[in-house]
Amino acid sequence: MSPNSRTSLREIAEKTGVTRMAVSLALRGKPGVSEATRKRVLAAAKRLGYEPDPEVAKLLAHIRMKAPSDTKACLALLTSGATPGAWKNYATERKYVDGARARAAEYGYRIDEFWMNEPGMTIARLGNIIWSRGIEGVIIAPLQGKLSEKGSRSIHLDFKLFSSVEISETVEWPDLDRSIHDQYTAMLKALGELTDLNYRTIGLVLEDALDLRVNGKWSAAYLYYRHRHGIKSMPPPLIMAAPSQKAFDRWFDHYRPDAIVSVDRFGLRFLERRGLKIPKEVGYASLDLDGDAEGYPGMSGIDQNSPLVGAAAVDMLVAAIQRGQRGFPAHPLRTEIEGTWTPGKTTSMRRRAPR
Repeated sequence: MSPNSRTSLREIAEKTGVTRMAVSLALRGKPGVSEATRKRVLAAAKRLGYEPDPEVAKLLAHIRMKAPSDTKACLALLTSGATPGAWKNYATERKYVDGARARAAEYGYRIDEFWMNEPGMTIARLGNIIWSRGIEGVIIAPLQGKLSEKGSRSIHLDFKLFSSVEISETVEWPDLDRSIHDQYTAMLKALGELTDLNYRTIGLVLEDALDLRVNGKWSAAYLYYRHRHGIKSMPPPLIMAAPSQKAFDRWFDHYRPDAIVSVDRFGLRFLERRGLKIPKEVGYASLDLDGDAEGYPGMSGIDQNSPLVGAAAVDMLVAAIQRGQRGFPAHPLRTEIEGTWTPGKTTSMRRRAPR
C-alpha cells in the first residue's frame, strides 16, 4: 500500500465478510451489529492500518449542522426533582437547557426530556426506553433538591449504551464528561472587583448545600484569595448547615463586614432583616445573577453565562457520538465557562480608608 493511500471500508468488509454498512456501524460504535462483529471489524481495521478521513468527518459534521430542525435525530435530557418540570423553577437551569437546545438544533438534533423520578419507573427501564428509541446521546441535568454528604448522588443507568455528558458537578458517580461554570474563578473575580471598589472586610455567606453543589470551589477560592493577598480583615466564611439569622447576626456583629458575597438572595435576606441599607452600609454581590434577576433586578455579581454552559455540553456530546465514545470515559473531560462580572445597584465605589 502506498504511503498516501487509505484503507477503505470496502477493504475491511472484504476481509471480514460483512457489509460496508456493518463496517461503518462497527467503526463508529453504533448499534446494529453484534459485539462479535464489532470486535472482528475493529481488529481487521487495526491490521490494515485504517485511519478515518478527517475531510469526510468534517463534511458529515457540516451536513448534520445544516440539517433541518425537524430531523428525527434526538438527544435525551435526564431531569430529576419532585415533579417533571422542577428544574424550570430555576433561571440558571432554564438557561442551560435553552443554550443546549439552540446548539443541538445547529447540529440537526432535538432534545427530549426524560424524568428520572417517574413513579414506577426504574432507571434501568428508562435507559432501555431511551435506547429503544434510537437515542445515542444523554445529557444529565443538575440534580434537584438540597444536596448533602449523606445523600445519594449516583445514577445507575446502563451508560455503555450511550454517549453521555453532565451539566454541573452534582453527580458523583459516574464520572462523566462535564460542562460547568468556572465557579472557582468566579469567586476570585468577584473578590477582585469588590477590592477594586475599596471594600476591605469582605465576607462569604453560604448554605453548606450550595457550596457542596460546586464541590467546595466557592469556599476554597475565598480562602485562597484571603491567604494569597494577606487580607487579614477578611473574616472566616460563614457556611451554615441551615439558614440561621441568629448565626448570621453573631458572625456579622463579630467581624463587621463592609461587603458580603453569597448566592442568589441567600445572604441578602439576612442583611435585609437587620434593616441595613444596601449599598450605603454594606455592599452585596451574588455569585449567580440568574437566580436574582426576577426577584432583585440590578444586583451586582457574576453572570455565569449559563446558555454557553448548555451549548458546550452539546458540543461535547455530539463530538463523543461522532467518535463512537460510549460508557465511562477513561479520562473525563471538563469544559469550564468563565463568568462575567456585572456591576449593579448593590455595590458602590467607596472612598479608600486612610492608612
